[in-house]
Amino acid sequence: MTPQVSVIVPVYNCKELLPACLESIAGQTFTNWECILADDGSTDGSAALCDEYAARDSRFKVIHKPNGGVCSARNAGAAAAAAEYIIYCDQDDQFAPRLLELALAEQERYPEDLIVWPYTRETGIFAQQPSVPDSTVFDQHHLLEYLASDMMLYVWNKLLPRRVLAAMDRLFDESLIGGGEDYDLIFRLLPVFFKLHPSGTIRQINAPLYYWNPGNEKSVSKWASNTVNYSVRQLAFFRQIRQAFPTFYEHDEAQIAHCFNRLIRPMVYGFSLARQNGESLDAFWNSSELAEILGWLKEHRWYLGLYAPLRLHSAALGRRMLYWMDNKPRLYGLCYGIFYHLLAHGWNYL
Repeated sequence: MTPQVSVIVPVYNCKELLPACLESIAGQTFTNWECILADDGSTDGSAALCDEYAARDSRFKVIHKPNGGVCSARNAGAAAAAAEYIIYCDQDDQFAPRLLELALAEQERYPEDLIVWPYTRETGIFAQQPSVPDSTVFDQHHLLEYLASDMMLYVWNKLLPRRVLAAMDRLFDESLIGGGEDYDLIFRLLPVFFKLHPSGTIRQINAPLYYWNPGNEKSVSKWASNTVNYSVRQLAFFRQIRQAFPTFYEHDEAQIAHCFNRLIRPMVYGFSLARQNGESLDAFWNSSELAEILGWLKEHRWYLGLYAPLRLHSAALGRRMLYWMDNKPRLYGLCYGIFYHLLAHGWNYL
């Protein structure tokens, strides 16, 4: 029987956490799946563990390949997939028991839509799955709202049609090392998806069906190389967003402002990483993308919480305001109000 969905797990030296991931897949209430374990040259026993699962359950299939990185492993898994739909899962994360059941049922009801779901980093929230989750629809006039929610930018919280993936010029860019591979794929995938599904929407199942493990020091999201040129890379993501959404500036102003708000926070977070790495921020301050963002905010009179350090080109202020935002909200609120009156009195604000 041909599986209805292929789950692809890139595997590299994660023997301690891999069993929880694979057990979460084996325990799915929907059973007609295959799981392709793309072992990327593991040396810690993970490869043998993959083989053990495949020997016990024929739905697990193993690819052993030389180490080439997560993009290479994901691409190898996709090339071997037999199903009409693909879901990615990172080796240290977990699926909720009904993820495949709910995603495929929603896809059957709404065949033109891209089916997605939230993730959580909280074990308590992950354990409390709603029995009958509702859904939220983001049509093509409200995609920036989804982007601003922080859920669009990952590959492992989406049911990806093989038809769409096959129409792309490539899947994961194997030249990307140390982060950004999900962003790159999603921003190239969306225009292809909507070309093939012109009436489609993004339909989110409102249940935290994916657990993103925050405690794995080997996680791709924690690799040291992720910190290099971090702020500049956030500007590159903005460039990709505009390419993916040609009508970006035709959206409602509030949507655009929320999108910028979502992008600016990691830009400012990068100021601390730049100091840690001894990097110059000159390329960031002099970029045309930053000038474009600040120009739009000024023209349309939108004040964002971290607008001031960008407007004043002050990394020190950015680091301080972001720290206060997370740890001392009263100080942050005072700083926010002062700079609002100094720089943007009478503007709209978030």
